[in-house]
Amino acid sequence: MLTVIESLSLAGDREKQNDDACGVNGGAAWVIDGATDLHETPLTRWASDASWIAHFANTRLHGEAIGASEHALRDVVRRASSAALDTYRDLAGGLPEEHWRMPLASLLLAAETDEGLVGLDLGDCRLFALEDGGRAHAIGGPPAAADNETKLAAKAAADAGEAPLLRHAPTIDLLRRMRDRQNRPGGGWAFCLFAECADEARTWRLPLTRPAHLLLATDGFAALVDRYGDHDAGSLVSDALGRGLQELGRELREIENGDASAARHPRWKRSDDATALMLRLS
Repeated sequence: MLTVIESLSLAGDREKQNDDACGVNGGAAWVIDGATDLHETPLTRWASDASWIAHFANTRLHGEAIGASEHALRDVVRRASSAALDTYRDLAGGLPEEHWRMPLASLLLAAETDEGLVGLDLGDCRLFALEDGGRAHAIGGPPAAADNETKLAAKAAADAGEAPLLRHAPTIDLLRRMRDRQNRPGGGWAFCLFAECADEARTWRLPLTRPAHLLLATDGFAALVDRYGDHDAGSLVSDALGRGLQELGRELREIENGDASAARHPRWKRSDDATALMLRLS
């Protein structure tokens, strides 16, 4: 049985919308991270196209009967993507000419099984688990995603000087070229308007001894483990249980505010949207 303990979703910039979402539906749970728009005016007429696709997927998942198999999870994602395409066309009046303008989101979806969990992920969301005996697990996202971003952001920062990276034209051009390669054959895949993303998703099974505790996180929250090295998988989940997600959120922002120039931890933004969902599997 999956039981919600706590959830947290922090905006990276309080002057902007939060492009993350999370939810629970019976024996399934998920986190979603809309990829930051790289164009000025949203085509969906939402605050951002990233927010639109994250919340569209979130609504669809809440309305689905989600089965506990890799096949069932792919089917759920396929249906959500097909519906997103139809709705996007209605809102935007068609698809944009530039591929990089199309909205996409990271998504991690996990469902309870008799043995533990079955999951699917697209993009860089993460799941951390801690079994009652102390065994810890981390799953989700491509290998070394945070390290790769750190290297690219460090190089871009050296070129940008004092300019914020997301206002630095050469950096935006780089990010657009990277985005243009996504959701194409041979490129990395995220949840998007193309239903074949369901076939490209990573699927996995995670056997767990009950009771166990699960922390699903977007990369902005998972940075406590993957980018800042302030925790490992086990300590993150145990601290979430002992201190609460609010305290971990404060810890996250203290690290980022103390490194506002991103000199110690190169990254695209000073702070990203950060979402975590804490569950008990009993």
